[in-house]
Amino acid sequence: MIHSVILAALMLFQAAPAPGDTTDLSTLSVQKALEIAYRQNPQIKQLQYQIRAQEKQETLSFGLADPEISYMREGIDNGDFSEQRWSVSQSLEFPLSSIYRNKQEKATTGSLQLKLQDLQNQVKAEVKTAYTQLAYALQSGNLAGERVQLFENLSEAAQARADMGESSEIDAMQADLQLQEARNNQETTFKEIMNARYDLFQTIGLDPEDQTYDIGFTDTLSYKIVDIDQDEVMIQLEDHPKLKQIQREVDATSFGKKLAKSTYLPDLNLSYYRQDFGNDYEFYGFEVGVSIPLWFMAKQSPEVQKANAVQTATEWKYEDYRLLLKKQAEQTWHSYESAKNNIERFRENIQAKSYDLVQMTQKGYSLGELDLLTLLEAQRTYLRTQETYYQTLRDYYLTVIDLERYLQTDIIFN
Repeated sequence: MIHSVILAALMLFQAAPAPGDTTDLSTLSVQKALEIAYRQNPQIKQLQYQIRAQEKQETLSFGLADPEISYMREGIDNGDFSEQRWSVSQSLEFPLSSIYRNKQEKATTGSLQLKLQDLQNQVKAEVKTAYTQLAYALQSGNLAGERVQLFENLSEAAQARADMGESSEIDAMQADLQLQEARNNQETTFKEIMNARYDLFQTIGLDPEDQTYDIGFTDTLSYKIVDIDQDEVMIQLEDHPKLKQIQREVDATSFGKKLAKSTYLPDLNLSYYRQDFGNDYEFYGFEVGVSIPLWFMAKQSPEVQKANAVQTATEWKYEDYRLLLKKQAEQTWHSYESAKNNIERFRENIQAKSYDLVQMTQKGYSLGELDLLTLLEAQRTYLRTQETYYQTLRDYYLTVIDLERYLQTDIIFN
Protein backbone atom coordinates (compact mmCIF):
# COMPACT_ATOMS: atom_id res chain seq x y z
CA MET A 1 0.00 0.00 0.00
CA ILE A 2 2.77 2.41 0.98
CA HIS A 3 4.72 1.49 -2.13
CA SER A 4 1.76 2.27 -4.38
CA VAL A 5 1.21 5.66 -2.68
CA ILE A 6 4.85 6.61 -3.22
CA LEU A 7 4.71 5.54 -6.86
CA ALA A 8 1.53 7.55 -7.37
CA ALA A 9 3.18 10.61 -5.82
CA LEU A 10 6.22 10.16 -8.02
CA MET A 11 4.08 9.87 -11.14
CA LEU A 12 2.38 13.14 -10.29
CA PHE A 13 5.76 14.67 -9.50
CA GLN A 14 7.29 13.74 -12.82
CA ALA A 15 4.46 13.84 -15.36
CA ALA A 16 1.97 16.54 -14.41
CA PRO A 17 2.04 19.74 -16.48
CA ALA A 18 2.62 23.03 -14.70
CA PRO A 19 -0.63 25.05 -14.74
CA GLY A 20 -0.74 28.81 -14.77
CA ASP A 21 -3.81 29.13 -12.55
CA THR A 22 -2.65 29.46 -8.97
CA THR A 23 -6.12 28.70 -7.64
CA ASP A 24 -5.84 25.12 -8.97
CA LEU A 25 -3.95 23.08 -6.40
CA SER A 26 -4.11 19.70 -8.12
CA THR A 27 -0.42 20.28 -8.85
CA LEU A 28 2.09 22.57 -7.20
CA SER A 29 5.11 23.89 -9.08
CA VAL A 30 7.82 26.06 -7.59
CA GLN A 31 6.44 29.16 -9.33
CA LYS A 32 2.96 28.54 -7.99
CA ALA A 33 4.36 27.92 -4.51
CA LEU A 34 6.20 31.25 -4.73
CA GLU A 35 3.07 33.12 -5.80
CA ILE A 36 1.19 31.68 -2.82
CA ALA A 37 4.06 32.56 -0.46
CA TYR A 38 4.29 36.16 -1.72
CA ARG A 39 0.55 36.52 -1.27
CA GLN A 40 0.20 34.92 2.16
CA ASN A 41 3.53 35.31 3.96
CA PRO A 42 2.80 37.24 7.22
CA GLN A 43 6.19 38.97 7.30
CA ILE A 44 5.79 40.26 3.74
CA LYS A 45 2.26 41.54 4.44
CA GLN A 46 3.41 43.19 7.65
CA LEU A 47 6.28 44.98 5.92
CA GLN A 48 4.05 46.11 3.05
CA TYR A 49 1.73 47.86 5.50
CA GLN A 50 4.71 49.37 7.33
CA ILE A 51 5.79 50.90 4.03
CA ARG A 52 2.30 52.33 3.51
CA ALA A 53 2.43 53.94 6.94
CA GLN A 54 5.94 55.26 6.33
CA GLU A 55 4.87 56.84 3.03
CA LYS A 56 2.22 58.81 4.93
CA GLN A 57 4.88 59.83 7.43
CA GLU A 58 6.69 61.64 4.59
CA THR A 59 3.73 64.01 4.28
CA LEU A 60 3.57 64.50 8.05
CA SER A 61 7.27 65.35 8.20
CA PHE A 62 6.84 69.00 7.18
CA GLY A 63 5.87 69.90 10.74
CA LEU A 64 2.98 72.24 10.02
CA ALA A 65 1.43 73.47 13.27
CA ASP A 66 -2.26 74.31 13.39
CA PRO A 67 -3.05 78.05 13.38
CA GLU A 68 -4.28 79.49 16.67
CA ILE A 69 -7.22 81.91 17.01
CA SER A 70 -7.36 83.91 20.25
CA TYR A 71 -9.44 86.68 21.84
CA MET A 72 -8.10 89.21 24.37
CA ARG A 73 -9.96 91.80 26.48
CA GLU A 74 -8.48 94.25 29.05
CA GLY A 75 -9.86 96.57 31.75
CA ILE A 76 -13.26 95.06 32.52
CA ASP A 77 -13.36 95.55 36.32
CA ASN A 78 -15.53 98.69 36.16
CA GLY A 79 -17.90 97.32 33.50
CA ASP A 80 -15.96 98.96 30.70
CA PHE A 81 -12.80 97.91 28.84
CA SER A 82 -9.70 99.61 27.55
CA GLU A 83 -8.90 97.17 24.70
CA GLN A 84 -10.14 93.98 23.07
CA ARG A 85 -8.50 92.07 20.26
CA TRP A 86 -8.98 89.10 17.90
CA SER A 87 -5.80 87.50 16.53
CA VAL A 88 -4.69 84.64 14.31
CA SER A 89 -1.19 83.27 14.90
CA GLN A 90 0.89 80.66 13.12
CA SER A 91 4.08 78.94 14.27
CA LEU A 92 6.62 77.94 11.63
CA GLU A 93 9.80 75.98 12.12
CA PHE A 94 12.84 77.03 10.13
CA PRO A 95 12.38 75.70 6.55
CA LEU A 96 15.62 73.68 6.58
CA SER A 97 14.30 71.58 9.46
CA SER A 98 11.26 70.49 7.45
CA ILE A 99 13.38 69.80 4.38
CA TYR A 100 15.85 67.60 6.25
CA ARG A 101 13.08 65.80 8.14
CA ASN A 102 11.28 65.03 4.88
CA LYS A 103 14.49 63.72 3.30
CA GLN A 104 15.09 61.58 6.36
CA GLU A 105 11.61 60.05 6.09
CA LYS A 106 12.06 59.45 2.35
CA ALA A 107 15.34 57.65 3.03
CA THR A 108 13.58 55.54 5.67
CA THR A 109 10.86 54.65 3.16
CA GLY A 110 13.51 53.63 0.64
CA SER A 111 15.19 51.50 3.29
CA LEU A 112 11.93 49.67 4.03
CA GLN A 113 11.32 49.07 0.32
CA LEU A 114 14.77 47.50 -0.02
CA LYS A 115 14.09 45.48 3.12
CA LEU A 116 10.94 44.15 1.44
CA GLN A 117 12.96 43.20 -1.65
CA ASP A 118 15.47 41.34 0.52
CA LEU A 119 12.65 39.63 2.44
CA GLN A 120 11.04 38.48 -0.81
CA ASN A 121 14.38 37.04 -1.92
CA GLN A 122 14.68 35.30 1.43
CA VAL A 123 11.17 33.85 1.14
CA LYS A 124 11.98 32.73 -2.41
CA ALA A 125 15.07 30.91 -1.13
CA GLU A 126 13.10 29.30 1.70
CA VAL A 127 10.38 28.08 -0.68
CA LYS A 128 12.89 26.72 -3.17
CA THR A 129 14.81 25.05 -0.34
CA ALA A 130 11.65 23.40 1.03
CA TYR A 131 10.69 22.29 -2.49
CA THR A 132 14.19 20.88 -3.03
CA GLN A 133 13.96 18.89 0.20
CA LEU A 134 10.61 17.50 -0.94
CA ALA A 135 12.00 16.66 -4.39
CA TYR A 136 14.88 14.84 -2.70
CA ALA A 137 12.46 12.94 -0.46
CA LEU A 138 10.46 11.86 -3.51
CA GLN A 139 13.61 10.73 -5.29
CA SER A 140 14.53 8.79 -2.15
CA GLY A 141 11.07 7.21 -2.28
CA ASN A 142 11.74 6.12 -5.84
CA LEU A 143 15.07 4.64 -4.78
CA ALA A 144 13.40 2.90 -1.84
CA GLY A 145 10.96 1.27 -4.28
CA GLU A 146 13.88 0.16 -6.45
CA ARG A 147 15.60 -1.25 -3.37
CA VAL A 148 12.53 -3.34 -2.53
CA GLN A 149 12.28 -4.59 -6.10
CA LEU A 150 15.95 -5.60 -6.13
CA PHE A 151 15.68 -7.56 -2.92
CA GLU A 152 12.37 -9.14 -3.94
CA ASN A 153 14.09 -10.49 -7.04
CA LEU A 154 17.06 -11.59 -4.94
CA SER A 155 14.85 -13.32 -2.39
CA GLU A 156 13.00 -15.22 -5.11
CA ALA A 157 16.27 -16.24 -6.77
CA ALA A 158 17.83 -17.33 -3.46
CA GLN A 159 14.75 -19.35 -2.52
CA ALA A 160 14.67 -21.01 -5.94
CA ARG A 161 18.32 -22.00 -5.66
CA ALA A 162 17.75 -23.33 -2.16
CA ASP A 163 14.77 -25.40 -3.37
CA MET A 164 16.95 -26.92 -6.10
CA GLY A 165 19.74 -27.63 -3.62
CA GLU A 166 22.16 -25.23 -5.29
CA SER A 167 22.54 -23.14 -2.13
CA SER A 168 21.68 -23.38 1.55
CA GLU A 169 18.54 -22.17 3.30
CA ILE A 170 20.76 -19.68 5.09
CA ASP A 171 21.18 -17.74 1.83
CA ALA A 172 17.42 -17.67 1.36
CA MET A 173 16.89 -16.50 4.95
CA GLN A 174 19.53 -13.79 4.57
CA ALA A 175 17.96 -12.55 1.32
CA ASP A 176 14.55 -12.45 2.99
CA LEU A 177 15.96 -10.42 5.90
CA GLN A 178 17.40 -7.93 3.42
CA LEU A 179 13.96 -7.69 1.79
CA GLN A 180 12.26 -6.94 5.10
CA GLU A 181 14.85 -4.29 5.87
CA ALA A 182 14.22 -2.72 2.46
CA ARG A 183 10.48 -2.61 3.16
CA ASN A 184 11.10 -0.94 6.53
CA ASN A 185 13.30 1.60 4.77
CA GLN A 186 10.48 2.27 2.31
CA GLU A 187 8.07 3.05 5.15
CA THR A 188 10.60 5.43 6.70
CA THR A 189 11.02 7.15 3.35
CA PHE A 190 7.25 7.55 3.03
CA LYS A 191 7.18 9.31 6.42
CA GLU A 192 9.98 11.62 5.26
CA ILE A 193 7.97 12.49 2.13
CA MET A 194 4.97 13.42 4.25
CA ASN A 195 7.11 15.57 6.55
CA ALA A 196 8.70 17.34 3.58
CA ARG A 197 5.24 18.04 2.09
CA TYR A 198 4.03 19.68 5.29
CA ASP A 199 7.26 21.68 5.63
CA LEU A 200 6.65 23.09 2.15
CA PHE A 201 2.99 23.84 2.92
CA GLN A 202 4.00 25.66 6.10
CA THR A 203 6.70 27.65 4.30
CA ILE A 204 4.30 28.99 1.67
CA GLY A 205 1.48 29.50 4.19
CA LEU A 206 -0.94 27.13 2.46
CA ASP A 207 -4.32 26.93 4.16
CA PRO A 208 -4.75 23.60 6.04
CA GLU A 209 -7.98 22.93 4.15
CA ASP A 210 -6.02 22.98 0.88
CA GLN A 211 -3.33 20.55 2.09
CA THR A 212 -4.73 17.46 0.40
CA TYR A 213 -2.95 14.19 -0.39
CA ASP A 214 -3.70 14.38 -4.11
CA ILE A 215 -1.49 17.44 -4.73
CA GLY A 216 1.18 16.63 -7.31
CA PHE A 217 4.58 18.27 -7.60
CA THR A 218 5.77 19.10 -11.09
CA ASP A 219 9.38 20.22 -10.61
CA THR A 220 12.08 17.59 -10.16
CA LEU A 221 15.72 17.38 -9.18
CA SER A 222 17.46 17.00 -12.50
CA TYR A 223 21.08 17.96 -12.97
CA LYS A 224 21.42 21.26 -14.77
CA ILE A 225 24.88 22.44 -15.77
CA VAL A 226 25.37 25.87 -14.21
CA ASP A 227 28.65 27.74 -14.41
CA ILE A 228 28.82 30.44 -11.75
CA ASP A 229 31.88 32.66 -11.75
CA GLN A 230 33.24 33.50 -8.32
CA ASP A 231 34.26 37.02 -9.33
CA GLU A 232 30.77 37.70 -10.63
CA VAL A 233 29.31 36.68 -7.27
CA MET A 234 31.65 39.07 -5.45
CA ILE A 235 30.87 41.93 -7.83
CA GLN A 236 27.12 41.51 -7.41
CA LEU A 237 27.40 41.78 -3.63
CA GLU A 238 27.54 45.58 -3.89
CA ASP A 239 23.99 45.50 -5.31
CA HIS A 240 22.64 43.22 -2.60
CA PRO A 241 19.35 44.71 -1.32
CA LYS A 242 20.35 44.22 2.32
CA LEU A 243 23.50 46.28 1.83
CA LYS A 244 21.57 48.92 -0.09
CA GLN A 245 18.98 48.95 2.67
CA ILE A 246 21.60 49.68 5.33
CA GLN A 247 23.10 52.35 3.06
CA ARG A 248 19.68 54.03 2.94
CA GLU A 249 19.65 53.83 6.75
CA VAL A 250 23.00 55.64 6.71
CA ASP A 251 21.46 58.31 4.45
CA ALA A 252 18.54 58.66 6.86
CA THR A 253 20.89 59.14 9.83
CA SER A 254 22.88 61.69 7.82
CA PHE A 255 19.74 63.75 7.26
CA GLY A 256 18.91 63.20 10.93
CA LYS A 257 22.23 64.81 11.89
CA LYS A 258 21.51 67.78 9.61
CA LEU A 259 18.05 68.03 11.14
CA ALA A 260 19.58 68.14 14.63
CA LYS A 261 21.96 70.92 13.55
CA SER A 262 19.07 72.88 12.06
CA THR A 263 17.53 73.22 15.53
CA TYR A 264 20.15 75.93 16.19
CA LEU A 265 18.23 78.05 13.66
CA PRO A 266 15.29 80.11 14.95
CA ASP A 267 11.68 79.06 14.61
CA LEU A 268 9.19 81.73 13.59
CA ASN A 269 5.87 82.86 15.02
CA LEU A 270 3.54 85.15 13.04
CA SER A 271 0.40 86.80 14.38
CA TYR A 272 -2.16 89.09 12.73
CA TYR A 273 -4.87 90.81 14.77
CA ARG A 274 -7.68 93.41 14.91
CA GLN A 275 -7.97 95.78 17.90
CA ASP A 276 -10.83 97.66 19.47
CA PHE A 277 -10.09 100.57 21.90
CA GLY A 278 -13.81 101.39 22.42
CA ASN A 279 -14.69 102.62 18.96
CA ASP A 280 -15.10 99.28 17.20
CA TYR A 281 -12.33 97.27 15.49
CA GLU A 282 -10.61 100.08 13.68
CA PHE A 283 -7.00 99.04 14.18
CA TYR A 284 -4.95 96.20 12.69
CA GLY A 285 -1.57 94.89 13.71
CA PHE A 286 0.86 92.02 13.45
CA GLU A 287 3.62 90.40 15.48
CA VAL A 288 6.72 88.49 14.43
CA GLY A 289 8.66 86.39 16.89
CA VAL A 290 11.75 84.18 16.67
CA SER A 291 13.01 81.52 19.03
CA ILE A 292 16.45 81.90 20.57
CA PRO A 293 18.40 78.67 21.23
CA LEU A 294 19.55 80.00 24.57
CA TRP A 295 19.81 76.58 26.22
CA PHE A 296 21.73 74.99 23.35
CA MET A 297 24.22 73.31 25.70
CA ALA A 298 21.41 71.32 27.31
CA LYS A 299 19.20 70.82 24.25
CA GLN A 300 20.54 71.32 20.72
CA SER A 301 24.14 70.26 21.34
CA PRO A 302 23.26 66.84 22.85
CA GLU A 303 20.83 66.23 19.99
CA VAL A 304 23.58 66.84 17.46
CA GLN A 305 25.99 64.56 19.34
CA LYS A 306 23.33 61.86 19.56
CA ALA A 307 22.57 62.08 15.81
CA ASN A 308 26.29 61.92 15.01
CA ALA A 309 26.68 58.78 17.15
CA VAL A 310 23.66 57.12 15.49
CA GLN A 311 25.10 57.83 12.04
CA THR A 312 28.52 56.42 12.96
CA ALA A 313 26.92 53.29 14.46
CA THR A 314 24.90 52.74 11.27
CA GLU A 315 28.01 53.15 9.13
CA TRP A 316 29.73 50.41 11.17
CA LYS A 317 26.61 48.29 10.80
CA TYR A 318 27.01 48.59 7.03
CA GLU A 319 30.68 47.59 7.21
CA ASP A 320 29.91 44.65 9.51
CA TYR A 321 27.24 43.26 7.19
CA ARG A 322 29.41 43.83 4.11
CA LEU A 323 32.16 41.66 5.61
CA LEU A 324 29.64 39.03 6.74
CA LEU A 325 28.03 38.95 3.29
CA LYS A 326 31.41 38.51 1.61
CA LYS A 327 32.31 35.60 3.91
CA GLN A 328 28.97 33.86 3.38
CA ALA A 329 29.15 34.32 -0.39
CA GLU A 330 32.68 32.91 -0.52
CA GLN A 331 31.71 29.88 1.57
CA THR A 332 28.57 29.24 -0.48
CA TRP A 333 30.47 29.44 -3.77
CA HIS A 334 33.08 26.92 -2.59
CA SER A 335 30.28 24.58 -1.43
CA TYR A 336 28.69 24.92 -4.86
CA GLU A 337 31.98 24.15 -6.62
CA SER A 338 32.52 21.06 -4.46
CA ALA A 339 28.97 19.77 -5.03
CA LYS A 340 29.27 20.38 -8.77
CA ASN A 341 32.54 18.43 -8.99
CA ASN A 342 31.08 15.55 -6.99
CA ILE A 343 28.03 15.31 -9.24
CA GLU A 344 30.11 15.30 -12.40
CA ARG A 345 32.25 12.46 -11.04
CA PHE A 346 29.10 10.49 -10.23
CA ARG A 347 27.61 11.06 -13.65
CA GLU A 348 30.77 10.42 -15.62
CA ASN A 349 32.01 7.32 -13.84
CA ILE A 350 30.62 6.06 -10.55
CA GLN A 351 26.93 5.67 -11.46
CA ALA A 352 27.55 3.65 -14.61
CA LYS A 353 30.10 1.38 -12.94
CA SER A 354 27.88 0.64 -9.94
CA TYR A 355 24.95 -0.20 -12.23
CA ASP A 356 27.12 -2.46 -14.41
CA LEU A 357 28.43 -4.16 -11.28
CA VAL A 358 24.90 -5.08 -10.17
CA GLN A 359 24.01 -6.41 -13.60
CA MET A 360 27.14 -8.55 -13.78
CA THR A 361 26.80 -9.97 -10.25
CA GLN A 362 23.09 -10.73 -10.74
CA LYS A 363 23.95 -12.67 -13.87
CA GLY A 364 26.83 -14.43 -12.15
CA TYR A 365 24.67 -15.39 -9.18
CA SER A 366 21.90 -16.76 -11.40
CA LEU A 367 24.51 -18.92 -13.18
CA GLY A 368 25.95 -20.11 -9.89
CA GLU A 369 29.30 -18.45 -10.51
CA LEU A 370 29.03 -16.01 -7.58
CA ASP A 371 27.81 -16.40 -4.02
CA LEU A 372 25.05 -14.45 -2.28
CA LEU A 373 27.40 -12.23 -0.27
CA THR A 374 29.05 -10.92 -3.43
CA LEU A 375 25.67 -10.05 -4.93
CA LEU A 376 24.48 -8.42 -1.70
CA GLU A 377 27.58 -6.26 -1.55
CA ALA A 378 27.18 -5.25 -5.21
CA GLN A 379 23.53 -4.25 -4.66
CA ARG A 380 24.39 -2.32 -1.49
CA THR A 381 27.14 -0.50 -3.38
CA TYR A 382 24.75 0.43 -6.18
CA LEU A 383 22.03 1.63 -3.78
CA ARG A 384 24.54 3.52 -1.65
CA THR A 385 25.93 5.17 -4.78
CA GLN A 386 22.45 6.24 -5.92
CA GLU A 387 21.60 7.56 -2.48
CA THR A 388 24.83 9.55 -2.30
CA TYR A 389 24.21 10.93 -5.78
CA TYR A 390 20.75 12.22 -4.81
CA GLN A 391 22.14 13.72 -1.63
CA THR A 392 24.88 15.47 -3.59
CA LEU A 393 22.35 16.68 -6.17
CA ARG A 394 20.20 18.06 -3.35
CA ASP A 395 23.21 19.86 -1.84
CA TYR A 396 24.06 21.23 -5.29
CA TYR A 397 20.56 22.67 -5.63
CA LEU A 398 20.69 24.18 -2.15
CA THR A 399 24.01 25.93 -2.78
CA VAL A 400 22.80 27.31 -6.12
CA ILE A 401 19.65 28.59 -4.38
CA ASP A 402 21.87 30.37 -1.85
CA LEU A 403 23.96 31.87 -4.66
CA GLU A 404 20.79 33.18 -6.32
CA ARG A 405 20.39 35.59 -3.40
CA TYR A 406 23.84 37.04 -4.03
CA LEU A 407 23.49 37.16 -7.82
CA GLN A 408 19.93 38.54 -7.67
CA THR A 409 18.74 36.24 -10.43
CA ASP A 410 16.88 32.94 -10.87
CA ILE A 411 19.09 30.04 -11.92
CA ILE A 412 17.09 26.92 -11.13
CA PHE A 413 13.34 26.35 -10.82
CA ASN A 414 12.78 29.35 -13.10
